[in-house]
Amino acid sequence: MFYLFVVVTATLLITLLNFLGDGIYTLGAFGVLLGITLGGVAAVFIVDAIAATVARRLPQRWFAPEARAFDVGKRERNFYRKTKINVWKKHVPEWGCFTGFHKDELRSPNDSAYIGRFLLESNYGVAGHLAGAVLGFLIMLIPPLRPLSVALPVAAVNFVLSVLPTMILRFNTPALRGLYRRNLEREKKEAEKEKASTPTAAQI
Repeated sequence: MFYLFVVVTATLLITLLNFLGDGIYTLGAFGVLLGITLGGVAAVFIVDAIAATVARRLPQRWFAPEARAFDVGKRERNFYRKTKINVWKKHVPEWGCFTGFHKDELRSPNDSAYIGRFLLESNYGVAGHLAGAVLGFLIMLIPPLRPLSVALPVAAVNFVLSVLPTMILRFNTPALRGLYRRNLEREKKEAEKEKASTPTAAQI
C-alpha cells in the first residue's frame, strides 16, 4: 500500500504541476498531461522489469552468498540504523512473488542451504534494484514525456523507491552471512560426528 500511495500521489502531483505550468486550464489538457505522466510511470516500470530480468540472467557465481561485490561495511550498516530502518522497512513491499522466493521472513534459519539461497536472492535483488534506479533516468530520452517536467521527477521517484529495498537487503546481509557461516560450521561438525560414530567395514 505504501508504494501504491507514493506512486499515485507522485503521478497526480507531477500532472498538477505541469497543468499549472502550462496555463491551459481545461479538463482535456489535464487529461493529456495525466496520460503523459502515466506513460512515464509505465516506461520506468518496464525499465525496472528489464533490469531485474537481465540481472537474473547473469552468472549465478557473481551473486554467491559471500560474493565480495556485496560486502557491507560497518559504516554502511550504521548509516542504515540511523535512518531508523527497522521502523519503516515494514512499509516497503517485498517482491518475492515474482521470483518464487520470499524474503520477508526467515522460514528455515537453521538450514544453511536455505540461508544460502536467501543471500543469493538478496544479492540478485540488490543488483536489479540498483540497475533499475539508475537506468530509470533513460526515460528522459523519450521526447513525449517532457524530460524535465515529467520524465525527470518520475525517474527520481523510481530511484527512491528502488533504493529503499536495496537498503533493506544490504542491511540484512551481514547478519544473514553470520548465520550462514554458523550453520555451515554446525552442519560440518554434525557430519563429522556422524561419520565418527558409524562403524567402518574393518570394525564390523
